[in-house]
Amino acid sequence: MSVAQYDAVTSSVRSLLESLPETCTASNCPQADWSGCVLRMAGHDFMDFANGQGGSDGCTDMLDIDNAGLDACLRTGEQGRSLLQPYQQFCSSISLADFLVIAAEAVMTSTRERERAARPGASAVDFRSQFRFGRTTAQSCDFAQGRLPNPENGCSAVEQTFLQRMGLDWNEAAALMGVHTLGRAQVANSGYHGWWSDPENSRRFNNDYYVSLLAKGWVPERAVSGNSQKNQWERSDIGRDQSFDGHEMMLNTDICLAYSENGSPVSATQHNCCAWLSSNVISGAVQNNGGEFCGGQGGGGAARERGQCCGDDGANDCGSRNNPSGPAAQAVLNFASNDATWIQTFLRAWRIATENGFETSLQDLGQC
Repeated sequence: MSVAQYDAVTSSVRSLLESLPETCTASNCPQADWSGCVLRMAGHDFMDFANGQGGSDGCTDMLDIDNAGLDACLRTGEQGRSLLQPYQQFCSSISLADFLVIAAEAVMTSTRERERAARPGASAVDFRSQFRFGRTTAQSCDFAQGRLPNPENGCSAVEQTFLQRMGLDWNEAAALMGVHTLGRAQVANSGYHGWWSDPENSRRFNNDYYVSLLAKGWVPERAVSGNSQKNQWERSDIGRDQSFDGHEMMLNTDICLAYSENGSPVSATQHNCCAWLSSNVISGAVQNNGGEFCGGQGGGGAARERGQCCGDDGANDCGSRNNPSGPAAQAVLNFASNDATWIQTFLRAWRIATENGFETSLQDLGQC
């Protein structure tokens, strides 16, 4: 594959995304939804890697309930756009496996440019210089059943999938989870509901996912949409949007990265606590949140700050408000404070994740 071919794929996918309306409200943000779908597609493709099998092979079982909704952005049309449209231009020369990786990189590049337009000091993201081609598309992947991480299992699922199977460390796993900065969870697809951030930031590839984890308060939300098998964390501070469409949430696999309770990463089903941190501990995250701490201003003592973050729900704190102790807490603190640090770590993690299973067969762009 040549550099020109990579650029052509990137341009075609970006054109689809950027042709969507720029409207972005809690009820309607087409660019965020399409971006999230493409990233979810690529992630579900590589997260089935284990023992040299699977990875970014272009194969996902659309009958698997965990892949609900992916067919829309891949083939039938999410927001009236599907990846099938641009892929038809390249299917004779580029494998679907390679194409899906490039498509995800195109989406992240486009949404990073949106971030840089809003924040000119933000660093660029360069996927092309590290991209290698040569992935082969698998014709079937029945083996992948059950390999995707179950959010209900929190950090044990993160450890099994990202560390043990995919070969990442906790810093890299936490960095890769930053794709949740794009898009939202929808009950019809995953059984979960809400934005990982506010809608506008959900169409920008930035570190707001980590900022939200730390600079907002979170409490368990059980039985999402009446399903006892779906439990998450909902925003609890005074700045939360209490409308259905504006609902903000985190999964167990998100919250557990930073917060622990009695020595164990927190879980919405096992712990009745409020995840929050003192403002002085997360000064970098607060600064990157426009100076906002739990929907207002920090300071005034622990009792005031806790009330602002957690309300009066009677729950205890998820661990120490001054010393977060989740398995990736330091990484989350670093990424929330420094967007460039996150981007650097993300690029390393992304390369590992998308090359697993193909390391010896991939070539640099321009090679034959």
